[in-house]
Amino acid sequence: MAPNPPPLPNVEDLSDCESDVTEEPSDTYITRPTRAFFLGIRASRLITPGDLEAGRLASRLGSRNQSTETLVDDLVYDSEEKPKAKGDVKTLLPDVDPLEFHGLSRAPLPPKQGSRLYRYLRWNFGSVYRRIFCLAFLGNVAAIAYFAIQSFLTGVRMLSYQQAGIAVTANILAVILVRNEHLVNALFWVFGTWSNKLPLWARKLVAKVYSYGGIHSGCAVAGTFWYIAFLILLTLDVQAKGPLSVVSSWIYFVSYFIVFLLISMCISAHPRIRVLMHNWFEGIHRYMGWLAVLLFWAQNILLAVDASYTTSVSVGNALLVSPNFWMLIIITLLVIYPWTRMRLRDVEAEVLSEHCVKLNFNYRDVHYGQAIRLTDAPLSETHAFGVIPYPAAPKPIVHCDGCQCGQHNAEPARDSAFMMSPALSTDSMFEKTSRTSTPIPKASVSDLKKPAPATTTPGLSHAGERGFSVIVSNAGDWTKKIIRDPPKKIYTRGTPQFGVMRVAGLFEPCIIIATGSGIAPCLSLFVQKPDHPVRIIWSTKNPVETYGQAVIDLLYKTDPRAIIIDTSKGVNKRPDLVKIAYRVWEQSQNEGPQDYRCLEGRRNTSGRDKSVGQCEAVVIISNQKVTKKVVYGLESRGVPTFGAIFDS
Repeated sequence: MAPNPPPLPNVEDLSDCESDVTEEPSDTYITRPTRAFFLGIRASRLITPGDLEAGRLASRLGSRNQSTETLVDDLVYDSEEKPKAKGDVKTLLPDVDPLEFHGLSRAPLPPKQGSRLYRYLRWNFGSVYRRIFCLAFLGNVAAIAYFAIQSFLTGVRMLSYQQAGIAVTANILAVILVRNEHLVNALFWVFGTWSNKLPLWARKLVAKVYSYGGIHSGCAVAGTFWYIAFLILLTLDVQAKGPLSVVSSWIYFVSYFIVFLLISMCISAHPRIRVLMHNWFEGIHRYMGWLAVLLFWAQNILLAVDASYTTSVSVGNALLVSPNFWMLIIITLLVIYPWTRMRLRDVEAEVLSEHCVKLNFNYRDVHYGQAIRLTDAPLSETHAFGVIPYPAAPKPIVHCDGCQCGQHNAEPARDSAFMMSPALSTDSMFEKTSRTSTPIPKASVSDLKKPAPATTTPGLSHAGERGFSVIVSNAGDWTKKIIRDPPKKIYTRGTPQFGVMRVAGLFEPCIIIATGSGIAPCLSLFVQKPDHPVRIIWSTKNPVETYGQAVIDLLYKTDPRAIIIDTSKGVNKRPDLVKIAYRVWEQSQNEGPQDYRCLEGRRNTSGRDKSVGQCEAVVIISNQKVTKKVVYGLESRGVPTFGAIFDS
């Protein structure tokens, strides 16, 4: 005699939803697929009251599968999402090799290209950022050297301190201008967005637009050298006039104070010092920079006063004819402008875990790849966080053609994995069965036939609303304070600014690598461009416990083959991201549009003639050490790779 089936689960207990809406029983089956996500699981199944009556679902949940390969291997699949093979539905546990688990080769990687010296000059010292730095710096140094040599050879001073001062101010103007968020956004619109139909070789070139920081640092160092030349020429000129006047004494004092500030800022910006003393670096750059601008104004006014003593030109006219005066006006406005856009914003905080909080803003819309600066103490520190745009609003499903009753469910928006399916929540089922041993309560079949109201995941969905979210994870004292005591109001400064994540949209398919909280900036692409073909590799500790189930849902919706590595224990504490990324890139050589469900039969999303094939590039969001290692390891093997610049 066959044993009696286990008791039916109580649907209300299994759902994350709470609703005051009560509806009459109907004969409508629950036909919307619900997804079971747990790290590597992505099992979409069709649940009907017949499944529950026959005990098929409850029997699956009653005993936990201890296999390291699958947590659930015998669910009933929706016909459109049935995997090609049993191995397609797997869970990656902390003690499983990700290469072996995902069917990737564990063989040694091919050797790097060229000699060690060539690789160092090409991808280390000769990075695009440093090439831009050298162009900006060496161009200025060459000009200084030219005037110095000409003066030595002819015996006539070829450069005056006034001309050197103009060069100083011009370089400082370039330093500040290239950091203006509107200029940066314009660069990314031109090179990081509108260039998506260029040939691959051209897109790989313009994608390095995020290396614009080389202009900032190159001109800053060059401006300091010019200022030293200015100071030497000024000293020679003042000494030639005879005894010091009061004005000349003040010019000396201000000028030598400025050179002290400039050299201090350059030293503090050295990569090693910046890493060791980051807070000091921020303070020195901000306050010494402001003081230097004020002293430049004082210096130019004093020089105009001194000139009025020896010529018939008034102080006002001396300032008006000086290029330094007009450039200083622009510099001052550029410094003040971001602070005029400092606003105290309302924020809704959602604590995802003890290590992570999501902050929701509704004052504007954003684009993928942007970051916003937040602070609770504007004068001391600001922090940039990648934004997550809100997805489109869900589309209503009416009961019949021309329905006027107004009673309908909401269909989850296609571009939002933050919108969870209604009806049963299978991840909630797993949570209850895996953490407790209590029997599942009974539920009547009539209850199961009720169409569940449309709901959203409480953690990550604001579909159809105006605004954006940021995810703050524990990465220091400030972030820890925000997580422990989430604010109701917080300051934002300036406008959201594009970063390296924006260039991912130029390549399809594109491999996205993230470690830890680096996944947050990547979510913006997955939400705003859900049809963009990507492969995802994410390495982090306890992903579900730290970032919440909705993040996992979004990743597997975006890339059903996503590689999510739990580094909390086992063999995956230090995964070889270079090898994993290279093998994924290698695997994609034999793939096409049919391997990316998001394309829905299209050849690509950019309108180019060429169909989607091998992954075109890799974009990594991680810390400095991992980013440099992965970028060097992949580019030296011929894989175009893009990662953030930390030296600018």
